Amino acid sequence: MKRKKKRNQKGFMLVETLITTVFVVSIVVLLYTNILPLIGEYDRYKNYDSVEATYMAHWARRFVLDGLSEAAYTNASSIGYLDITNSSYMESSRYRDLFENFKEVNGITRVYLTPYQTDKIKGIKDTFPRNFEEYLSYLPSYEKNTSKTAATGYYRVIIEYCGIDNVANCGNNHKYGTIEVRK
Repeated sequence: MKRKKKRNQKGFMLVETLITTVFVVSIVVLLYTNILPLIGEYDRYKNYDSVEATYMAHWARRFVLDGLSEAAYTNASSIGYLDITNSSYMESSRYRDLFENFKEVNGITRVYLTPYQTDKIKGIKDTFPRNFEEYLSYLPSYEKNTSKTAATGYYRVIIEYCGIDNVANCGNNHKYGTIEVRK
């Protein structure tokens, strides 16, 4: 009878382990290089357009729609923005008082009215704090939507707030929100 020769398989386990290790390490490196920037972006943008910010922007929009004069819209269109934090742009004293209470209760520090397309306000440099400029660069310019312009009555309300509990210690930790306005 012929005997079958046994093949020498010494070292096969070592090669198999090395290949598996290289495969696992390459997957870990791939995940690390792709996930870590996403986590950094989340940390950077977590204060932008949250549900809370959108809700407050909605109520600021109600004040803008009901209380602002036509001149305020014209100023916002020509300049690129209008800081309506000061309630003097409200037409009636009733709206001024309500607006001031709204800002105080919600910890709102700034309210801006801008044209719908944000390219004008983005072009203004050295006027705003760095955090607000970062938020503006985060916003899309909305320039492809040509039907929504100031001429057709579309604007945007942008709010800056610290939150109810953090007004005194806000520093540079503002949160931002925006919403569309159609007058």
